[in-house]
Amino acid sequence: MGFESDKSIGFLIAKARNTLKNEFEKELKPYSLSYAHRVILIRLSEKEGLTQKELAQDTYFEQSNLTLMLNRLELKGLVKRSAKENDRRAYIVTITPAGKRLRETLVQMGEDVMDRALRGLSGEQKEALSYMLQIIYENLKTSTSHG
Repeated sequence: MGFESDKSIGFLIAKARNTLKNEFEKELKPYSLSYAHRVILIRLSEKEGLTQKELAQDTYFEQSNLTLMLNRLELKGLVKRSAKENDRRAYIVTITPAGKRLRETLVQMGEDVMDRALRGLSGEQKEALSYMLQIIYENLKTSTSHG
């Protein structure tokens, strides 16, 4: 029959990503946080003393969008920005104690969502899926940096 968009790998990856994001958004609603906020908080709990620029690169968010998300997280008392000592134009972003306390909840939430998403897959299949997605990412990352 030829090409069927509903069965194409690109469509299926996008559909899975959107559904996962929607599941996270539902779980995060009681905390008034978005999926992007979760990503930022977890990254900041893993890496101390990132500049906004480094955080944007680490999380794949545009700097302008990241600034808006950090404004919200700062208002909620979950992150703090301070001027970098040797560069007053740059800001260091740190997670606050309140943000750190939320980390375990956010991590557990992620594990629960992924358990539901990957139900029925063996450990070997999960590893294979992770491996294949990493290859796709690396292939495209390489092609965009050279193109």
